[in-house]
Amino acid sequence: MMNLLWRISVIFQWKTESEETPQEKPLDNSNLKSVRGIVTYLCTDYVWINESIFFNTDMLCGNVRLNTRTSVIALVEENETTHIQKAIKVKTVTNPVDGTEQSDLDRELCIKCVSSVTQDSIYIDKETSFPVHLFSGEFMPCKGDLLLVEYSMKPGTSNMNIHTMSHLSSQNSDEVCVTTIDVRTGVVEASMFFTLDSLHSHPGYTPALYDVVNVIVVDRIQSHYTRRVVSVIPVEMLSIPIIFNPF
Repeated sequence: MMNLLWRISVIFQWKTESEETPQEKPLDNSNLKSVRGIVTYLCTDYVWINESIFFNTDMLCGNVRLNTRTSVIALVEENETTHIQKAIKVKTVTNPVDGTEQSDLDRELCIKCVSSVTQDSIYIDKETSFPVHLFSGEFMPCKGDLLLVEYSMKPGTSNMNIHTMSHLSSQNSDEVCVTTIDVRTGVVEASMFFTLDSLHSHPGYTPALYDVVNVIVVDRIQSHYTRRVVSVIPVEMLSIPIIFNPF
């Protein structure tokens, strides 16, 4: 009973703090950390990782079913005042299986946020960058995107040896509506952000207000939007001929 009351009080404290000081500016990458753990407690809307980190089920990547002891990787933010830890994005992961090569057993996964991108490099903070060719995916990342990084530690150092990087997750959303257009940026369904500078679309097509489109979105954390549209295809509307009958 005491554990349940403590969990409820933690969630209440975090929600109260969030309502008083809403996130109006991009999150500081230095306040975020990647944590590997297991699900230890489940309730209707909230889940606990390692008995100490909670998250809302809306933060879970993909349509997956969670159980206690499910292995996850989470991007965690700590409240500077209460020191309560909350996961702002969670992805389920599988444990190594028999037959995995020994070299692969030394590899780990973590979640990183892109701080900037140049022609040759992807930065996860001001001083740490990785070559673009290590990124695996059709759509190049942008500032604020979340990446799933496979790495190993270089022997005798604290430096990461990056093997692969990809978007943390991506999903398709069909027949959704463009709800905002502002010069070279826009919003789909009032929740998914896009910029024309990084958007893939049919040649000659530019999204317009109230267009119905199919999109591919990736996870991000900056600004008011937690998903970025990377690809948009207009839904073809079949014209229905109007037959005039004078009688």
